[in-house]
Amino acid sequence: MLKLISLILIICIIVFLIFYKKEYIFNKLKTKKNLSRPTIKDNGKSQLKEFKLNLNNSYLNNINNFSNRKKSILRKEMLDLFKGSKEEKIKALKIAEFLSDKSILPILKIGLKDMDSDIVKVSAKLIQKFK
Repeated sequence: MLKLISLILIICIIVFLIFYKKEYIFNKLKTKKNLSRPTIKDNGKSQLKEFKLNLNNSYLNNINNFSNRKKSILRKEMLDLFKGSKEEKIKALKIAEFLSDKSILPILKIGLKDMDSDIVKVSAKLIQKFK
């Protein structure tokens, strides 16, 4: 009798977890599947080189060509360019102008804090587009 009650209790707990926590369980299963795929960290450097080559081309002219992954790679490159000279910072701001996405606002705020007045002006002009 005790075995039957414990078995019924275990089944009820499992049904409860499946019914109320199914989204959590499925999300955990999806993340485990995504871990086996190559990530941006693995292929990021080669992709950054590819995008550096395409920056001067007309690749940036069409915003619909960007996927979320490409946007994140370009944001990383913008952060790297902001660590460099004035010309590199201006190049990063040109990329930001083409992306025109709200995810670049933190990078533009870094540009507002820069010592060079030209970079501050361009950053302020790009931030005004989002107001």
